[in-house]
Amino acid sequence: MFSVSALSVFFSGNELFSNISFMIQTQDRIGLTGKNGAGKSTLMKVMAGMQAPTSGTVDYPKDQLVAYLPQEMKLLPHRTVMEETKTVFAEIKALDKEAHDITESLHHRTDYESEAYAQTLDRLNEIHIKLDLLDADKIDMKAERILKGLGFTREEFERPLSTFSGGWQMRVELAKILLREPDLLLLDEPTNHLDIESILWLEEYLRNFRGAIMLISHDRRFLDNVTNRTIEIVFGQLYDYKAPYSRYMELRQERYDQQLATYRNQQKYIKQQEAFINRFRAKATKAKQAQSRLKALEKVERIEIDEFDESSIHFSFPPAPRSGEVALTIEGLSKTYHRPVLQNIDLKAMRGERLAFVGKNG
Repeated sequence: MFSVSALSVFFSGNELFSNISFMIQTQDRIGLTGKNGAGKSTLMKVMAGMQAPTSGTVDYPKDQLVAYLPQEMKLLPHRTVMEETKTVFAEIKALDKEAHDITESLHHRTDYESEAYAQTLDRLNEIHIKLDLLDADKIDMKAERILKGLGFTREEFERPLSTFSGGWQMRVELAKILLREPDLLLLDEPTNHLDIESILWLEEYLRNFRGAIMLISHDRRFLDNVTNRTIEIVFGQLYDYKAPYSRYMELRQERYDQQLATYRNQQKYIKQQEAFINRFRAKATKAKQAQSRLKALEKVERIEIDEFDESSIHFSFPPAPRSGEVALTIEGLSKTYHRPVLQNIDLKAMRGERLAFVGKNG
């Protein structure tokens, strides 16, 4: 269980979010939503321990592992894809080396009856038990499965990271985080650099993931397919819905409509009472009744309506001149970088058509 309590973050005196609290259970799949600049990435960094809050706490058991995928990361370019991916198995490699060194030393010892020899055997047994618990014999298989799922071919496993774009390097970082099998997985825009096939693979992987997940994404379909809970940050406040994104949008509108109706009824009641008070407070026969209504009105708890951040970008394209029936013709188009990318492409686009280009990245 992960607990966020009374968390506040201020930048240069400006409030990003204030006094927010929520809990995360093991099977929670949370979509964190809000406008750009609402504080989503900052909240994740605070939860990952990468940034200190102005006030409040993030608590979870010491034996629980939190892993965070930021929007940008730094990798060592001289390593190959597989070498970088397997850096998450540093503990296993260290134990493997220790077991190998102990085994080598035992070949040269003859003090079989000594206490030191028995202690060495005990340590070797401890290492083997721990390696079994860590599935040490399966690390290559796990790494290969996840890298392939994220779009890498076996031939690319041994290529240096420096030969890949930033988007492909992000996939390596994502593979490392998934291989750690954390108790809480924090993903900031994980689909930004993924193609459709890799997104579908990641959806399936996350659906079967045993820990809790919190993710930021602008891909509504991805959110609907992965999440079962939505947390929205609006003007520094947090709203929690036990539903995936599309259902959350419906619930948010229903909540707002109910609040608005109740608010309007209350405003009508308040105006009626104020009108009575203003009309009769000066009359001796009604003054006591008017005073009583005034006191009652002062005790009324005013209904507040949830704030919606409805700001959006508005733009328009100037009208294009009318083209002929065929808007675009491509014939025999080829393009090569370090290898052929396009070969003898023919394409015709007709006026009014809407074209989508799909395919793996690269």
